[in-house]
Amino acid sequence: MFNRKKYLITLITFLVVITTAVVLNFIYNAVEWIWIFLAGSFVYLYLKYKVSGPLQLFATKFNMLVDYDLDIEAAEKMAYEGMTNAPTKNIGELYHVYYGMSLYYGGKYEEAIKSFNTIELKRLNALYHVLIFAFTCYCTFELGDLDAFNLTLERIKNVKSKVAPKYASFVGSYEEILEAMKNIDVALDNYKEIIDRHFQKNDGYITTQLVYQYRLALYYEKLGDDLERDKCLAFVIANGKGHHTAKSAKMKFKGLVNVDDFIIKEAVEPVQTSEDVKQIESVELSDSEDSDENTKKEE
Repeated sequence: MFNRKKYLITLITFLVVITTAVVLNFIYNAVEWIWIFLAGSFVYLYLKYKVSGPLQLFATKFNMLVDYDLDIEAAEKMAYEGMTNAPTKNIGELYHVYYGMSLYYGGKYEEAIKSFNTIELKRLNALYHVLIFAFTCYCTFELGDLDAFNLTLERIKNVKSKVAPKYASFVGSYEEILEAMKNIDVALDNYKEIIDRHFQKNDGYITTQLVYQYRLALYYEKLGDDLERDKCLAFVIANGKGHHTAKSAKMKFKGLVNVDDFIIKEAVEPVQTSEDVKQIESVELSDSEDSDENTKKEE
């Protein structure tokens, strides 16, 4: 991995070489300036590739681990290693977002909240702020801390004006889901409609089905239908492995149905990118670079 030590060594070496070349060229006029410029451009592109390239590969692998393989422990370990070995602080904070998400996926809600709260937001594009606040809302909802949930939801509303218009639907989908969760006791039918719209689909990722059944179980709980509630929870338990929905479902399950009856017999290959993959990969590298520039100016 191109870690911080390698990055600094490469950067310092480049600066020394290019500075020496510039000074010598001023004295002896040995080469054309265009060659020095081209050499500098090459090294810049090389560093950019070494910094951003691994993150793109990481994002794809991370989302396959949590969305398809349900290997949450491996995803958490990979995100932590990326965070601690990142070549720059800004890239490190991007890995930090993934690390917080992995804690949430593993049902470590309190740890996830603490992790999200230590992220330096100024180093990230505003779209990542939405992602951080949304997952914090999910954590607080699971913990039953509705005050913190409402406060964090307001932070999403406050920051959405800073997000580029092309990502408006992304922010709006999170806001719609979280508002439905917030108002479930006064608008239960609306909650069901929103959950169906966002999660009742066959995209090939088991997590989509897990989240749908888990959220649907809450709907039946509010209706007072314990049998349908247990059917939803049984599906999550049967197929969720170490996913947070399965861990929570086990604590809520009343045993009214046989869990083994809900095991998916055949795995379905993913046919499209899951929502969590879209969330990360929709943020173009140019946006992250803009965020990096703003951070440098603030510093």
